[in-house]
Order: sequence, then C-alpha cells, then structure tokens
Amino acid sequence: MAKLKLKTLKINNNTSKTIAEIHKEYIDYCKAIGQREGTLESKSIFYKYEFPKIVNVDDGISQFTKHLIEKHINEMIDKGYKGNYYQTFVIKIKAFLSYCFKREYLEEFHVKIPNILLVKKAIYTEKEIEILLKKPNLKECLVGDYRSWATINFLLATGCRSETLLNMRVKDVNFETDSILFRHMKTKRQITVPLSDTLKVVLREYISNLQLKDDDILFPKLNGEKMSYNTLHQNISNYFKHCKVKMKGINTFRNTFSTFFIRNGGDIYRLKTQLAHTRITTTERYINLLPLDLKDDLLRYNPLDVISKKNRKMKLIKEK
Repeated sequence: MAKLKLKTLKINNNTSKTIAEIHKEYIDYCKAIGQREGTLESKSIFYKYEFPKIVNVDDGISQFTKHLIEKHINEMIDKGYKGNYYQTFVIKIKAFLSYCFKREYLEEFHVKIPNILLVKKAIYTEKEIEILLKKPNLKECLVGDYRSWATINFLLATGCRSETLLNMRVKDVNFETDSILFRHMKTKRQITVPLSDTLKVVLREYISNLQLKDDDILFPKLNGEKMSYNTLHQNISNYFKHCKVKMKGINTFRNTFSTFFIRNGGDIYRLKTQLAHTRITTTERYINLLPLDLKDDLLRYNPLDVISKKNRKMKLIKEK
C-alpha cells in the first residue's frame, strides 16, 4: 500500500480552493494582525491589476506555479520595466506565497528576488520648487488648488510619507510649541517634528480660510472626508499641470526634502530622526540613492588641505 504524508494529503485537499478565495483569506489575515489601511489597500490593488497578468484568479491555487511567476518576471525584464518595478512585484508575490505555504495550500517553492542596479532617486529642482510654491491668488483660485499648494508646502517642509500626510488632523499641528505630531507612521511609532516658520504661516492661514476644526482632517476632500492616496495623487498631478511642472511622484517630495536637507548642511543623524527611520543604516542606504554631489564638502574637510591651509596662514603671519 502506498504511503502518503499528512502534509501532502492536506495540500491535495486544499487545491480545490481558488486563488481568489485564498487571497480574500490573506487580506482578512493581514487585517487581523494589524497591518495598516494603506498596506491593505496596496495589496488589494496589486491583486486586482497584477495577478490576472500571471494566472486566472478563478483557477485553483495549484495553478499558481513557480514557472508562471518566473515567466512573468522575464517578460517584464524583456519589456524594459525598471528594476524597482519587478523587484517590488516579486516581494509582494512572495508575501502572498508565504501565506499559502504556511496554510499548506501549496507545496513550498523558492522565488528569488531579482538583483537590480539601483538608480539615483528623482527630486524636484530648485526652479521647479519655486514655481510650485508661488502662492495662488486667493480671490480667484479654486479651493482644490489652494489645498494642493498648502499640501506641497507641508510635504517640502516635513519630508513625510503620503500616508502620514493623509492621516494628519488639525490638532496635530501645535502652534504654541512649534511642533507637528505624526500619529500615523509606517513604523507604527508616533513622532514629533519641528514646525518650520514658513509652514507655520502657511498653515495658520490655510486652517483659517478653510474653517477647519481641531478634529478635522488637515488635508480633506471638499466634503471634509479623508482622501485616498489616488485622490491625493490626482489633485497634486492637476496642480502640477496648472503650474506647468512635470509630476515625478508624491514620494519625490521626500527625496527632495532629504537632498536639500543634506545640501543645506544637515547631518545624517538629524535626517534619520526627521524621516523616522529606525536604523541609521536605512538612512545611509537612502542617502546613497539621492542625487547628491558632496565633492565640495569632502574637500572642505580634507585633513591634508585643512592642515596645509593652516600652515600657509602661519607662514604668512610670520613673514609679516
């Protein structure tokens, strides 16, 4: 009589479940363990648009094979997709697969995260920023444009993530202590960051003009409700078109903040605090991808040059 392992029996019995059914279970599980609303939405969007490119989601889970996944990765590479795109694809697929393996819906297999050539992050130039920060005519502009202008000021002044911005409430801005409380963070830690003088003026007027109350969302939809990321992206994109500036992405404001922070003399340790990175190595990797030219700074602190300049000064003093 043939011997059958219990694990194999369970997997055989589970193959009747469809990919769609299991993904719904997966989302419910992610919600139950406390994953953020933005993360859940991202997983759902990924499932809706990316899964059908690999397999029919109404098929049984057994159809979700290593061969199909690797075939799709190769197709993306051949079509010239950026490395970050297909690397993120694999990371998100692996998260779903891990759930399937643990629940014994699939026999475990390994999908390698592709090695990619990291490219410098995009930022907005100083000229582009100046155009974006030009204050609209409050007597003529639309409420949406004014809100987008204030939003851009906030992103450039804080370097916060979009999800943090979308969850900001008026009461999180403390004009007495010149501070901003970030309640909703990727790391699930609340932090307080300084409120800059320029942003303070912008927000005081903005809150007054929109007649916002303490418990209101700071950057809401016109009906006062919280915006989705897609709505935020569309609003900012429209404002860019109005300003005739090319939109590179909302997260590009975070890159821009970090780049100018370092260029203006800030150090990596203070930047780590502002960006709410838990480890300094994360900030180091982040800085390495920023379009920074530190040649002048490195030369200014070069020990040989510093000592030589001191010696030349001493020699000139003696000669006098």
